[in-house]
Amino acid sequence: MSRRRSFFMNNKVFGIFYLPFTFASIVIGFVINAPINGYAENNISKLERLVNLDPKPFVVVEASGEKVKARGQGVVISERGHVLSAGHVSWISEEGKYSDEFRISFRGNGTNLPGGEVHLHTTTFSDREGVHFKENYYRANLIRSKNSRFLQNKDLGLFKIKSGDNSSFPSLPFFSDSKPIIEIGEIFHLCHYNFPHKPADPFFLINPVEVVGVAQTSSGFQFLAKGYYRVGSSGGAILKDGKLIGIQSSAYTVNARGVGEVPLGLISFHLVWGNQIKHLLGK
Repeated sequence: MSRRRSFFMNNKVFGIFYLPFTFASIVIGFVINAPINGYAENNISKLERLVNLDPKPFVVVEASGEKVKARGQGVVISERGHVLSAGHVSWISEEGKYSDEFRISFRGNGTNLPGGEVHLHTTTFSDREGVHFKENYYRANLIRSKNSRFLQNKDLGLFKIKSGDNSSFPSLPFFSDSKPIIEIGEIFHLCHYNFPHKPADPFFLINPVEVVGVAQTSSGFQFLAKGYYRVGSSGGAILKDGKLIGIQSSAYTVNARGVGEVPLGLISFHLVWGNQIKHLLGK
């Protein structure tokens, strides 16, 4: 006669079965992961691995105008150097036009990257002095789809780093090859350099955002999520289980009189998936 004993810890069910087998018993253990408010409990180890990567697949995308530059976030999706971001990072608002000159930067120690333009920064923070880090810059081209800088009429932009044929860059896989289905209340993670407009700030965050609604925008249907963001986090990768599932498009800011922007509110994002993009990666 078999016996089963189970107990509950943090919404996980641990079961142990004792099964008779001739003269011996086989012990079979299993674990069923039950999400807690959208979290898969093993996510933190995946996020820790990503935040400690050097170089990271997360980059800053810079568009150059005649006098000013616009910056946003991006994520490398192929080892050949294809970068997915928000399409509007190519817009130079102060000049009222789109840019066709782009630069991609990796922040960190700059090890194991193909040769590029390297800038060494030294800065001091309140909790640490004499911090050194590098930015590796690469020129990039915008890949057009059906003669448009916006992929599928969405606020998505695809860039290709200019580098040698044998160059290899760190990249992040898609969560799914086919269009994913998501639910209200799911917890994803937004990846962004905290102040992309300041080259001497290497702080990188992966913070939770909760899916709370939907929106109809100038670039079509988008999902809404609440959580922490910063001005300049547009184009940031949104992760599920450590893999790419979305790209941040816009943010809806909470403003406090006399205080200014409070970096809590809503972001909107497009879902992304492998088969949506793969046909463009040969360009």
